[in-house]
Amino acid sequence: MTEKISTGCSGLDQVLHGGIPANTITVLMGAPGTGKTILAEGIAFKNATKEFPVLYLTTLSEPLEKFILHGQQYDFFDPDKVGESVFYEDLGRMLLDGGGGVENIPNIVADLLLKYKPRLLFIDSFKALNELFSDQSTRRVMIFELASALSAYSCTSFLVGEYAQEMTTVLPEFAIADVVLNLMKYSTNVREQRFLRVEKLRGSDSVPGLHAFAITANGISMYPRILTPKAVPDYSPKIERVNTGITGLDEMVEEGFWRGSTTLIAGPSGAGKTILALNFIREGAQQGESGLYVGFQENPNQMARVMQNLGWNGSELLESGLFELMYRSPVEMQLDTVAAEVFSRVLDGKIRRVVIDAIGDLERCSIDTQRFANFMYALMQWFAVQNVTCMMTYEIHELFDVHSISGQQISNMTDNLVLLGLTGDQEMKRTIRIIKTRGSAHDNRRHDLEITNNGVFIKKS
Repeated sequence: MTEKISTGCSGLDQVLHGGIPANTITVLMGAPGTGKTILAEGIAFKNATKEFPVLYLTTLSEPLEKFILHGQQYDFFDPDKVGESVFYEDLGRMLLDGGGGVENIPNIVADLLLKYKPRLLFIDSFKALNELFSDQSTRRVMIFELASALSAYSCTSFLVGEYAQEMTTVLPEFAIADVVLNLMKYSTNVREQRFLRVEKLRGSDSVPGLHAFAITANGISMYPRILTPKAVPDYSPKIERVNTGITGLDEMVEEGFWRGSTTLIAGPSGAGKTILALNFIREGAQQGESGLYVGFQENPNQMARVMQNLGWNGSELLESGLFELMYRSPVEMQLDTVAAEVFSRVLDGKIRRVVIDAIGDLERCSIDTQRFANFMYALMQWFAVQNVTCMMTYEIHELFDVHSISGQQISNMTDNLVLLGLTGDQEMKRTIRIIKTRGSAHDNRRHDLEITNNGVFIKKS
């Protein structure tokens, strides 16, 4: 089995199925500000020991002193390791001070390898050396000789650079690289979202697609995208119904929705979506089932007022440990971060009910509509595998006349679809109708929905 070098980031190790293969050449590419150097230094300090020394070479992109100063902002930076197991050298200064020209880089690097005997080598920025070459043929020869020198040592190497996607088919470093990691940044007026994609990985497999990450005080925190479970040979569906806690609703679906199913509650603003979802989680808590309420609109103070207006003891409910409230602001929210948190809680095995209120907020923070649809499908499949019963809410823009339920075929993916509505008459009553339930008979008639301080009730027509 190929030895793997941990990146120091558990999420990235998961994407790479264990880490970077040892004794390979990796290109860390991306535009300025995507986090390449932070990732590189995080890998360096994570692995550096006296028995496993690291050599970090800077070039012409930034003075060495300034480079080290910036690294000290992060928790992974250990000043005690500098000069003991992490060694910095200014390759750019060596070239400018008569190092024999850029063509002599392989010899300079070979001498440094003999001096420090590093197990990890970083050249940052490797692309900054581009301007020193008189022609591409000279560059190609130098890179070939450098790769030969690196392969002669038991050393895992990283070439860091501000490469664009179109350069991957032109520049020779991508031909000699065993691993290529592409870091990207998408910016809007309200948020920045960063992603990593594995462009190349020789001799190993990886998780495909875009993987979100954030830059924090700890360095890089990565959230691998959720994949549909490959196989569930030991999965035996429980023939069990789940009560919603809403008077009259369970009877409309025989005895309640199936355990492990996903229900979409769709309706216009004010129709009662959040109230139904809260009752669903509260009912689970009263039956001893742990529930996770993921909300993007009402903050904890607003949610406490909603519970109080319903006549509930919100503090007692939250302190029971069976009702967990996870609030995230839709302004700064990142889809994959939320997904990773929910996914982790589900795989922990304690959560039996989940509410996502509302998926429209998740959809708006996604950079790609197809990616959002794939994410939702994979998440629902994991709910089914883990026998977690989920209720999601979705706001319909039409106030009275509904022409469609949701985009991205979310309504098609769910097992159950409940449509809430408002009548257009003077009293403007709330209504409820079950559009579909998979594998179960249901009452498909429209009924009145009443929300009072004494609870939620469905009045049969």
